[in-house]
Amino acid sequence: MSAEGQANLLRVLINCAEKAANIARTCRSNEELLRLLVQEKQGSEANERFEHDFKTLADVLIQETIKHEVGSLFPAMQDAILGEESPNFTNKLGESVTIAVGSSEEDTSSCLLAVLSGHEGAANALAKEVHQEVNFTSEKLGEIPQLPDDLDYANLGIWIDPIDATAEYISGDTMFTDFPGITSTGLDCVTVLIGVYERDTGVPVIGVVAQPFGEKLEENVYSSSMFWGVCLPSLQAHNCHFEARDENRRLGIFSSSEQSDILQRFLDLGYEFAFSAGAGHKALKVITYEVDVYLLSKGSTFKWDTCAPQAILRALGGDVLDYTASVAEQKAVPLKYLMEDNAFEPEWKRNAGGLISVRNVNVVEELLAKLAEQ
Repeated sequence: MSAEGQANLLRVLINCAEKAANIARTCRSNEELLRLLVQEKQGSEANERFEHDFKTLADVLIQETIKHEVGSLFPAMQDAILGEESPNFTNKLGESVTIAVGSSEEDTSSCLLAVLSGHEGAANALAKEVHQEVNFTSEKLGEIPQLPDDLDYANLGIWIDPIDATAEYISGDTMFTDFPGITSTGLDCVTVLIGVYERDTGVPVIGVVAQPFGEKLEENVYSSSMFWGVCLPSLQAHNCHFEARDENRRLGIFSSSEQSDILQRFLDLGYEFAFSAGAGHKALKVITYEVDVYLLSKGSTFKWDTCAPQAILRALGGDVLDYTASVAEQKAVPLKYLMEDNAFEPEWKRNAGGLISVRNVNVVEELLAKLAEQ
């Protein structure tokens, strides 16, 4: 039996997300290590919306760990596992080092040591997490379904965002909105996003979203909140069973930089506003029924930000739409993830038309009409 036949891809991705969360927590629990790891993104890797958009070694290590684990179990997918980060890291001596997961904990530690410039304890701690066996369990995880036997793994690709809301991850400062349970900044906004899409259609079909700091057990001790969804022709399943809010109260969630004229149109439709960090976090608030819609008019998110949440929303009867195309055509136009010849060019990775995330596609018609008004 092939590796594909033996392993459940969804279960593998959930365990990968938890391993990612473990790495993120290990780095965040030591301020000296965190300061050592943070490096500012440069050139084409930078996101223009932010004055400082940081890359961390945790980002790179998580991404390469997921690539290594999924690629070894599902070799047919190996060449289509893509992420936000470049694996090339520059150490304090100015030397370029390519982060790679070794065949052993010692090999991985040696690679990390080249970046950490003599901080052997830090390298060993991270390597230990990379090679640790993980089997995530939680009462809230639900029953993991068996995926269809005829699933074509060669036709599947993955987008990874190893740590979404990196600035929040680094600062750790938490501020709350006026709405219970919704934070505007802080560790609650941090997510690990792993989305699977069909390469021939560009449609997202499996999504896993983890909050590494989702549940605070005690001071500086956290456990993960884990959300997943599957939306295949022969299987729809998820663990996102949340009660809807008051139907008479409409709530939208936005970036703090959203255009005032768009916010005014939501106000005209009777929406209240929440503002929060992290594209993955805002989409998650739609998934958990805490808000009705997440809209971003700017093309400042990327495929790794949306693939996982979109797969989950599709399993719930929702979707993530292209804002510009949907308003222009006055119908729901979902985001797609078709691989193009220029797949590694920054602009192909961008959701250039903005986005609208909804748990119920039926709410879109009224909203699109209002957004199209001159």
